[in-house]
Amino acid sequence: MENSPSIAIEGFELLNSLGGGSMGEVYRARDLSNGRLVALKFLYPFLAGNMTYLQRFQAEAEAARRLDHPNIVKVLTSGQSGLTHFICMELVEGNNLRKLLQAEGALTEATTAAIGMSVASALNHAWEMERLIHRDIKPENLMISNDGVVKVCDLGIAKRMLSGAAPLTRTGMALGSPHYIAPEQARGEKQLDLRVDIYGLGATLYHVVTGQTVHQSDSEFGLMIKHATEPVPDPRTFMPDLSASLANLLMRMLDLDRDRRPPDWCAVYDELTAIYEPLQPQS
Repeated sequence: MENSPSIAIEGFELLNSLGGGSMGEVYRARDLSNGRLVALKFLYPFLAGNMTYLQRFQAEAEAARRLDHPNIVKVLTSGQSGLTHFICMELVEGNNLRKLLQAEGALTEATTAAIGMSVASALNHAWEMERLIHRDIKPENLMISNDGVVKVCDLGIAKRMLSGAAPLTRTGMALGSPHYIAPEQARGEKQLDLRVDIYGLGATLYHVVTGQTVHQSDSEFGLMIKHATEPVPDPRTFMPDLSASLANLLMRMLDLDRDRRPPDWCAVYDELTAIYEPLQPQS
């Protein structure tokens, strides 16, 4: 979708494109009811044409709207204008973690732990409040605001793990980014839980602290096979000075067997905190 005058959403003035992703295009916009700057995400037409998808999308966007956490991009509303379906979100001024990595390379262990703590806290809130799992944790979906706050994006397209919810994806269809996808997602398993996000965060933090993704391949299919079947290399292969505590945590978060990963977000947060605190300057 191009930045074009043909795009019109009632009640909003579109200003400029902020980029696109797997689900749709995002624009900076002004809410004409109050003058507030917001981010508007438009669903791609090939996704908007599936009624089952739309019903789930609307229900899950509403669940995301009820979340209120400083490390989650706030979903303000969602709706339809003409044939265009959209989500209106808090506008975060800053860059995503992918751009930060491209600019600076591998980040320090303390910064990596701090990012992980913020994401773990956010996703624990989403799980506890609405039983939401993200399924696509990756550097592009983590915003770093200009004042240094980490914000998880795209919880409006998460999966709500409640009984009676219609399946969003077809049997055997994986959802996630090949460099960060959990083994059970890569295999197309239907029964998922928060441990897919623990893996996704592990893969993201591994990339952040080493400058390397956990697996390399010439194709997306090759990456999916590796995530599904191959143990990840110890991060100290690329970063020999990495502490044993962070290396071991990342290896457990990235275990092929989800039963050997940390059991919940509180466990992840507590271990990251224990790594982060000794790295802070003493006053």
